Amino acid sequence: MKSSKNKFEKLRVLWKNRNYIKAFLQSRKIKPILTLITTELSKLSYSDPIYAQRIDEFNHLMVSFFKAKWRAENANRTNLKKDWKIVFEGFKKSKKQGNKLLSLLRLNDNSPLEIEKSTFTSKNTEIMFADDVPLIPEINPIIILQGTDYEMGYQYAQQLLQIFGPWILEKKAQVKFTDDERIILQKWEKEIATYAPEILELCRGWAAGASAAGVTMSYEDVLDIWTGHIPPAKYYFGLGEGLLRLPSLACSGVAAWKQATPDGKLITGSSGDHDATHTVSIIAFPKTGNDFIYTPFGATGEVPLIGNCYMFGHPGMNNKGLVYVHHGGGPKLIEPMEFWGYGLRRAVSVLHVLRFANSAKEAQQLEMSYPVGDIGNSDYACVGGFYADSNYAYVIESRRDPILIREAGLMGEKDFLYANNGAIHPNANQAPWMWKEKDEWLWDEHGGWHPKTFGFFQPFKRGKKEVRVIKALKFAYQNSCCRNRYAFNMITSALGHIDLNYIKMMYRNSGTIPEGSWKKVSRNYFKTGKWGKISIGHASNALVAVTKPDNGNEGLYQLCIGTAARGLTPMHPTHGSPIYNETNTFWEIKLASSPKEVAKYARLKAKEWITKATEKLENVGNQNYPLTKLKERALDEFNKGCTLENIVENSTGNDALYNWAKATRAFTRAQVRAKQICNILVSPSNKAEDL
Repeated sequence: MKSSKNKFEKLRVLWKNRNYIKAFLQSRKIKPILTLITTELSKLSYSDPIYAQRIDEFNHLMVSFFKAKWRAENANRTNLKKDWKIVFEGFKKSKKQGNKLLSLLRLNDNSPLEIEKSTFTSKNTEIMFADDVPLIPEINPIIILQGTDYEMGYQYAQQLLQIFGPWILEKKAQVKFTDDERIILQKWEKEIATYAPEILELCRGWAAGASAAGVTMSYEDVLDIWTGHIPPAKYYFGLGEGLLRLPSLACSGVAAWKQATPDGKLITGSSGDHDATHTVSIIAFPKTGNDFIYTPFGATGEVPLIGNCYMFGHPGMNNKGLVYVHHGGGPKLIEPMEFWGYGLRRAVSVLHVLRFANSAKEAQQLEMSYPVGDIGNSDYACVGGFYADSNYAYVIESRRDPILIREAGLMGEKDFLYANNGAIHPNANQAPWMWKEKDEWLWDEHGGWHPKTFGFFQPFKRGKKEVRVIKALKFAYQNSCCRNRYAFNMITSALGHIDLNYIKMMYRNSGTIPEGSWKKVSRNYFKTGKWGKISIGHASNALVAVTKPDNGNEGLYQLCIGTAARGLTPMHPTHGSPIYNETNTFWEIKLASSPKEVAKYARLKAKEWITKATEKLENVGNQNYPLTKLKERALDEFNKGCTLENIVENSTGNDALYNWAKATRAFTRAQVRAKQICNILVSPSNKAEDL
């Protein structure tokens, strides 16, 4: 009887979400087309007469696809038939136009692509809207916070609204919680109150800041962003508890220090590998504790297809030289279920650690003091991660029965570490799910654990939950092992020379697609898991960041939205998330002593790159319209930043802070536009031998 009831409940959940599942599957079929277009575009030279036209066509195609995805999220909330009809028509049109553009590129046919163009407006924000759909900024906005926890929460909400407009918080406002959901929220709140109480004050300030700006939010609305209102999972990935919470995001992290770097200081690289969304980078100057920078994957905690990730993201860096590099290899799911339960979400723990730990050793002590938490919902739902400073680094893979802490040397590393999306520690086979099928798992001395036989994971396909979990883990671990080996080999081959440019090169160094038709190689992958060369630089990089921290006010943080180079190949057939108007370019900021000094450094770097771009343009002739247009945009943003710096002198309190933040955003946009010119005329290194 119980089995029949469970089966009925699963069918009910699938039926309720049938349109969302259909949209997910349609989106997944279009992404490879868009990714293959970017690989074809990367083969064109900038001097090719058709180059600018094809880039423009692709950008309009990306807008069309993004509008369909955006409307799918809204239709999932309204569940109106007319809304879903618009979504599916949008996906159909995107697929048709994508196939046409791909065909034109492959045939070297210069015929224009007939594509419906959107109307672009800013709506008095700092982003662009395409027919009322807010586009993802191709240059990540920076928010600066300063003061008490309440004040920083207030400032965060206000700056989100200044950058994006009211829609970004309206989506999270005035949630109607049931009594049971409120009880669950209170249990999560109790954990934060015990271990990171400053976050609760930040939530109160956030609600007040949003409400003061016209978007009414309650404290519970904001707390829900950080914790969610579902109880801890009882089984891996929450299977059997409603619609599947998809496995942890695919991301990469590397760190090198001491003998691995030219000056012995820490260098890190991180990527978030998921569908890009609206996010920000936060620079915080709290009244108590360390100053820090942190980039959540979503500005309000959400990531497409995953849902609420509770402000999860990376990297984070403080002014004591400590970096939170990466989540540390999820999904791991090693701690026994008997210890699962309420605890801290990952972002809550990261912000607390960055603020109150002065070294990686102290970070580890803090992490080990927290409850095991919601292990079943994977890395973004619980504590643990990859932290480093210039003397020591570690990755926590399990915090209880067994305790598994990975340090340099265990996998043959010399003053470096790396992590992707699987457990690496040789004793990780104590995980109950792996132990049950221990003969199905192999250990690689540099890549870690990987399956003997491949399993392709299909999130909405029915089946026994035990079988589905193993398929999901095989799917993640197979690819992760390849990326681990890539990181090991690339860093080992350049020991003593790992700097910021080398790490960026690692993310520009593309993998390969197997020989043969896409249909053939995809079918073979789904059966065997065999693919081409795998790199940490691939078509699913939603953001890439590199850092060089400092125990003081000289820490550097560079970030690029999307891939670090155009045309990176996917790491398997269903992965790839191109963005509109990609820049493939990093801005650079410094975790300086104050908001004023942050803006000043961003201005100096903008001026430096504008000067370099001007010199390069003089060498090729200033008549090149697209490049001179980029220079005009760089100068326009630079002048905006300078004007804002002057305005600050006549403002006080939050108004002054907001103007410093606006100036910093203008200067980082100027940096990127000027650097784009330089990168177009002289391509940055994408091979180790170039450096």
